[in-house]
Amino acid sequence: MTRVDRTIAVAVAATFWAGVFLIAVPERAAMIAHVWLVVVLALVLGTALERLRRSVPRRASAFDAAFAAVPPTRARPATLERVEREVTLATGTAFDVHFRLRPIVRAIAAGKLLRRGVDLERRPDRARELLGPSVWELVRPGRPAPDDRAAPGLPLAEIERVVDDLERPEWS
Repeated sequence: MTRVDRTIAVAVAATFWAGVFLIAVPERAAMIAHVWLVVVLALVLGTALERLRRSVPRRASAFDAAFAAVPPTRARPATLERVEREVTLATGTAFDVHFRLRPIVRAIAAGKLLRRGVDLERRPDRARELLGPSVWELVRPGRPAPDDRAAPGLPLAEIERVVDDLERPEWS
């Protein structure tokens, strides 16, 4: 039975019962007619709204969209891509080691040292002891810029050693 069929069946039943009540209580004819009219109009309105709902395509409202789950993106963070690019360049030339990779590693090392109350510039002996030789050589204060900027950069194994030293468990 479709929705229209059910609506017609309910309207017929309402008409039948309105007739029964009119016969049983004729002095209330106006009230019975009003109730019957409200029931029939409600059925017609319900049917019209249902047809309208089916004919208009459903679009998410801005309210619904605000609460919709955001699908995870496969895009990599821009800072990660930038650091990877700097590492790749640092394996090429000494210029890139000094002017691209060194500032990144120096900022990370300085942050880790500050958590232990050590300033890289003011307490270089303690910083050297905590950082280890591979990191220290790269971040030490006063490290001169390379004379030959096109000289080979750091081998990837050396950069990995620097990263491993910065990720040691005692830094956590």
